[in-house]
Amino acid sequence: MRTVVRGPADSGEALLRRMAARRRRDNIVVGVLAVLAVLGGGHAILSVFDSGPPPPSDDSTTAIVGRSQLAGSFAEQFVVTYLTAVAGQQDRVGEFVGSGQQIALPTSARQVSDPSVVYVSRTVSTGSLDVWSVTVSVRVGKPGTGATPENRQFYRVAVSIADGRLRALSVPAVVPAPAKGAELALAYSSPCAADTPLSQVAAGFLGALLAGAGDVARYTTQDAGVTALKPAPFTAVELVALTADNAACGTTGAKAQVLATINPKADTGATATLAYPLTMIRNGGQWQVVSIDPVPALSSPLAVVAGQDSRGGAPTTSTSPPSSSANIPPATQN
Repeated sequence: MRTVVRGPADSGEALLRRMAARRRRDNIVVGVLAVLAVLGGGHAILSVFDSGPPPPSDDSTTAIVGRSQLAGSFAEQFVVTYLTAVAGQQDRVGEFVGSGQQIALPTSARQVSDPSVVYVSRTVSTGSLDVWSVTVSVRVGKPGTGATPENRQFYRVAVSIADGRLRALSVPAVVPAPAKGAELALAYSSPCAADTPLSQVAAGFLGALLAGAGDVARYTTQDAGVTALKPAPFTAVELVALTADNAACGTTGAKAQVLATINPKADTGATATLAYPLTMIRNGGQWQVVSIDPVPALSSPLAVVAGQDSRGGAPTTSTSPPSSSANIPPATQN
């Protein structure tokens, strides 16, 4: 048998105080709900107790990307199959599109090669059903012959996906090639001569990175995490242009973003020009590379340019700020 020990009974005065405090709290809650009801109705009241819709999850994003890839792959197969089908092969086309289509197939197959999905867009999404618009590029004709030069054409297909099952809504349509995208202005407004501090450090860094010409650590901060490519893909690197958001090109300032354009050389000779967006800082009077940036630095606010160099500057052969020698730290930094 359990024995419960109780404290002394509350006095009547203490009980009255607690009841009054509880009544005041209840009145405050009722008042708040009344104000919300006047301002926003019942939805506003319910929103007090609702944490809101959940944010988009990684799972939902992955599912959308997966459906996009499914639609693109299906459309690519459909376009190739449709263009190479001949009279009497309606069953091949029927694997992709319904029988209600009025389809006339040629007596000889076309030669189609190099298919590629160039654009995918979801146009309808309701429940478990998605509809995607897919543009597929193919080369039509005999490749590599002068009499019938390669002809790249673009076909658009509408694809539905329901519970993992795919179907084309109609046969393909020939459409124009996708238009060129907008050219965004970059943040590099100042061309820098070859003997400026930023150019000298960038040239040394890229030579060490790509051609094994020296120690990469001489040109980077300790936390940069950049190592030379091994084996080195090039035998030499020539810096042909450098533009920066630092108007003094490194003679002053503490941080700079630069776009270094190089002409690398391999054992077989010259190769195509490459460009490296870099972030650099002045550390103890010495410029060092912090990172190779994933994208070039964009102007702020973002701007679209047309008919001019997106960097907003002239070639590096034009006049640039007074130069000074770059101070390269010793190889014992790291």
